[in-house]
Amino acid sequence: MRYIKKQSPKRRSQTARGAAARLLRDARHDAGLTQVQLARRAGVSQPVIAAYEAGSREPSVPMLSRLVEATGRRLVMRYEPDRAIYRLCDTARDIAKTRDDATKLRLVFEFLRSARDDGASVAELVTPPPPPTGDARFDAMLAAVAEHLCRSTKRRPPRWVFSPDRYLDTPWWVSTLGSAQRRAHANAPMPFRRRGVMIDRHDLVSV
Repeated sequence: MRYIKKQSPKRRSQTARGAAARLLRDARHDAGLTQVQLARRAGVSQPVIAAYEAGSREPSVPMLSRLVEATGRRLVMRYEPDRAIYRLCDTARDIAKTRDDATKLRLVFEFLRSARDDGASVAELVTPPPPPTGDARFDAMLAAVAEHLCRSTKRRPPRWVFSPDRYLDTPWWVSTLGSAQRRAHANAPMPFRRRGVMIDRHDLVSV
């Protein structure tokens, strides 16, 4: 089971400055240049280079590219998933590794809690299609969770949530308690109800 806390914007900014500082220092050292020599080549002042390398200032991408090119190298960029964000597809992979229903449900509830607390956009969290979990009930539940979050934030749900394999043929009563089932019958949110996932909406907000 995995639960990863998303970095705060301040912490993410500090991380970005640190990465730019290391990259610039490494490029300069590999080229055998001093800060003064690099500054002359790039047409900036030495204190600017020092501030970037110390991480007290963050260069723009064009500026960083310019400084790296001044060392005789070029800046190559790529993107990759932010591992600090616990997405719905991550939840699906963890569910696929789990056998008991209680732990699977706990993973879903942890995702909902992190979606509320971490500040990531709903699109970041639910757009990548979750892989099959090996349990049709949870495949349907994850689609319901995604649609429910999108509807609550007035966003259009991603297309994958409406795939036929995200609907159950017979209702799944998430709780075995009669009282909980009665509440679910009355209060199941529509994205859950129409997929056959019968759960009280209050259970979704009280986790």
